[in-house]
Amino acid sequence: MAAAQRMPLTPFVDVLPLPERLLARDHNGRLTVRIRTGSHSFHRDLPRSRVWGYDGTLPGPTIEAERGHPVRVEWRNELDGGLPVIVTMAGDEVDADGVPVQCSPGLSGGTPDPHAAALTGHSVVHLHGGLTPAVYDGWTENLFAPGQLAVFDYPMDQRATLLWYHDHVMGVTRFDVYAGLAGLWIIRDQRERDLGLPEGPPYEVPLLLQDRNFGLDEGGRLTGQLVHKTDPGVMEAFAPFTVVNGKIWPILDVQPATYRFRVLNGSNARTFRLVLLRDGVPEFDRITQIGTDSGLLREPVALPSDGLVLASAERADLLVDFSDLQPGTELTLYNTAGAPFDGAPFPAADAADAADLDALLPYPQVMRFRVVPGPVAHRPVPRELATDFALPKPEELDAAPRRAIALVEREFEDVPNMLTMRELAVVDDEDETTGPLITLTDGDHTTRYRAVAAHFEDTATFFPMLGQYEIWQLINLTDDTHPIHIHLDPFQVLARRPIGWEIPDDGIGDLDLSARITLGRDPDDELDHVIDANERGLKDTVRVNPHEIVEIAVRFHAYSGRYMYHCHILEHEDRDMMRPFVTMPPELMPFMA
Repeated sequence: MAAAQRMPLTPFVDVLPLPERLLARDHNGRLTVRIRTGSHSFHRDLPRSRVWGYDGTLPGPTIEAERGHPVRVEWRNELDGGLPVIVTMAGDEVDADGVPVQCSPGLSGGTPDPHAAALTGHSVVHLHGGLTPAVYDGWTENLFAPGQLAVFDYPMDQRATLLWYHDHVMGVTRFDVYAGLAGLWIIRDQRERDLGLPEGPPYEVPLLLQDRNFGLDEGGRLTGQLVHKTDPGVMEAFAPFTVVNGKIWPILDVQPATYRFRVLNGSNARTFRLVLLRDGVPEFDRITQIGTDSGLLREPVALPSDGLVLASAERADLLVDFSDLQPGTELTLYNTAGAPFDGAPFPAADAADAADLDALLPYPQVMRFRVVPGPVAHRPVPRELATDFALPKPEELDAAPRRAIALVEREFEDVPNMLTMRELAVVDDEDETTGPLITLTDGDHTTRYRAVAAHFEDTATFFPMLGQYEIWQLINLTDDTHPIHIHLDPFQVLARRPIGWEIPDDGIGDLDLSARITLGRDPDDELDHVIDANERGLKDTVRVNPHEIVEIAVRFHAYSGRYMYHCHILEHEDRDMMRPFVTMPPELMPFMA
């Protein structure tokens, strides 16, 4: 395996760390979390790195709460010093091994960004996936400075699931999360306990997947200094080293038993397609998915035949059965997703094929499992899992308002292209509007849209009514997959529909949005535009592939107020792929005209 011969660090020498568990019940639902500068070891052979972390650790403590028992968190900002990350932009060359410098260690000739170097640690915390009143949602502009604190109340009136909390400061979320400001949050309830699923150590294991890059000294040795690096052609930060719970390529000893893994892709931009290999052969049948972003699925599902895809912010609740394996058996988890991810399938083969998959993925290893002696503990997978959520009824969808959002790319000279979202409004046939237009054709039916908002600062145009379903159409007019996250309420994926499009040579600008879209057209993209079985549960983040419209049904029912939706590739979010919406009680709607 060519990539393995040039690996700058030895894989599978660090034991997988488990984040500290912070149990809300042990503190009467009152928690204090300090946002602090810390020192972290990413790998045995790396110097320690300066990081920002919740309670000074990476990841932050895993907060565990009980459904129906509110939690109050006092977030204390005690950060000191500047951002512990060198932010730079390198060229678009490749190194001696053919790896783009954007995904190679070190600065690659880039110049540190002085504006990033001047950041002093303002923060605001978002509980991702939480049903949270707007005032406590972590609005991106409600930041608090070092020496200040914020007290947030979380009702915990929602299904048992894996959430996560992370920084959400306007314009610099990508740097703050990369510096370490992320942690897991688990909600539990009796309904889930009755299923007999593993809970707590040793058989329930959280896995926070991220990627990181580091600087080099004059001798070419890794320094441990965190580096966030992009290039003029790729605005996302794709780092070469996969990190699990804060360790590069760790190893976990497992007994011959059934384990539950709570998996989160907490990376800035990298998508994971996870394949478990033993002796180079995929072991898909060993893994069963039982849950997704917002809790358990209705029934267990097998993994897709080419691996489990998790884009940034997506989660998976997995049962992995090691009970038939002998001590000494080793299995390795690989990432087989290319970068930037475009939704294209990968025929899972062997480790060597995975290693050469993509130049922006020089080291595809994620972690290793090693079976050790212990009691055999096979747990049967329950046939029925969730009974506490219902699909929207046809009559509810028929009456649901429909909204359209176009994901577009604008070209600029000498800087990465700007990605943004355009909220669209229908243009009546008799309307002679000459401004920006999108024309969508579905069979014999044609709909014209105009853009009514493009930037985060533009006036809100979405005012969902509490208690009512809405259908959102996410129209991807770019060549990348975008994970779209909606704050507040979960949603259900209704459809993935292929499209073809025509865009002017100069792209989509502010004054010329003259794209033509055809639904159902086969653009020879070789994508399978179907809803995977593991997407049929409640979601809060959905992947929208190129050449695709994704339809989701969301019922805003939890709280009124001002929230956000955005692409969860953090470099995209910070560069304008984010928009506000305001949920409104029905009695106020007549006054909104």
